[in-house]
Amino acid sequence: GAVQSATLYVSYAASALLGSTAIVKSAGAKNSLAVGMGIYCVYVGCFALASLLMDRPMVAEAVALGGATVGGLAGGILWTAQGSFFARSAEMHSLFAGVTLPDATSDFGANFAAIYLLGEVALNMLSSVLVEAFELSWVAVFIIYFAIAVVSVVLMLLVHEYPSTENDGDSSDIDSRSDTNTTTPNKATATWRLLTEDPKMICMLPFNFVFGFAASFRASFVSREVVRIALKDENSKYIGFLSSVTAIVAATMSLVFGKVAHVFGKGTILAIGVLSFFLVAFPFILFPELENWGLISVLLIYIFQGVGRSTFEGTLKAVFADFFPYEKEGAYANIVLQNGISNALGFYLSVNLPCSSPGKYCIKYTDGKLHNVLVFEIIVMITAVLAVIGYWRASSLFAKEATESSRERRNEEEKVAFVSTDVQIDEQSVT
Repeated sequence: GAVQSATLYVSYAASALLGSTAIVKSAGAKNSLAVGMGIYCVYVGCFALASLLMDRPMVAEAVALGGATVGGLAGGILWTAQGSFFARSAEMHSLFAGVTLPDATSDFGANFAAIYLLGEVALNMLSSVLVEAFELSWVAVFIIYFAIAVVSVVLMLLVHEYPSTENDGDSSDIDSRSDTNTTTPNKATATWRLLTEDPKMICMLPFNFVFGFAASFRASFVSREVVRIALKDENSKYIGFLSSVTAIVAATMSLVFGKVAHVFGKGTILAIGVLSFFLVAFPFILFPELENWGLISVLLIYIFQGVGRSTFEGTLKAVFADFFPYEKEGAYANIVLQNGISNALGFYLSVNLPCSSPGKYCIKYTDGKLHNVLVFEIIVMITAVLAVIGYWRASSLFAKEATESSRERRNEEEKVAFVSTDVQIDEQSVT
């Protein structure tokens, strides 16, 4: 439930803040991916174990919360490493294919998001087939998923390895982008120092937060309560279908946005994503009577979430590769940190915004308690507006940095040319 989800995301955020960057910088992106995936196997195994212990609720709950903690730690390592591997792959593609780095990150972001999200759809459908068609128990399903996870780790070991980032430019001096300190403490704190020392990262924070808030709002309110009331679905029969729609839309739009970004820029794509997250919550302010909602209107919410998610999984990662090339691990660990905090906070708010009497915005959940959904909806929308402003500011800072860097390079080239001319004059004088 919400407690397990909150536990998962707290652990997820903590891992990004307390050492995932050090692991990735020291072990390399590929090895760290394998480590994160290996720990994820334990997370999947905990689902099977908890299912076996359903006749002992307290023990099953402890196993589930323990699994959520382990899963969060695994996710922090995995997604930090994935971001580093993504950025390095884009750099190599740019170098050998003769395309610009922004174009390479845009294409790679779109392709990664599409493959990742289609894989999610396939595995969601597999669970439905195994349960409905083959009548397997959830214990059996989780064991099968555990086996798939183990095979994935083995296959990861066969992937090409990039050198570790020991000498890749540490963030110990963010302003000078120097490589002066590669000690373990500096590697471990790269996430925090990048967040506090590079103003672009603070500006990008609302985008990560609006994704987390919209995702937790959709999961805790729309999927659990709106679907139940509007579609009279007490047994959550529609949830699998609706969740698949979100993933399919996200996968499809990732490919579309990857092409569109070449023409209109990544900022336009992120703005579309933010608008989509805004529209996940806004319709419930205009039409709060859930009994009047139908399948089409509910489906639109999942479509909006899918469009927004496509920009988070693809375009945002490409933008981070562009904005923070000097600190790849710290940049992607910040996505993990901010997304983890926002999701944990979102799930906390979903069950801790009480109200006194039933009404349009005071909904009785399945837990029997009254919940104020209006506040949560406003939070999602305000964060969406801040995300647009934040990206605009970060983009302006990035453009300014690029201009200053170009000016410095020209000055250096002029100095070199001047010194070369002086040397030639001196040689001619001696002659």
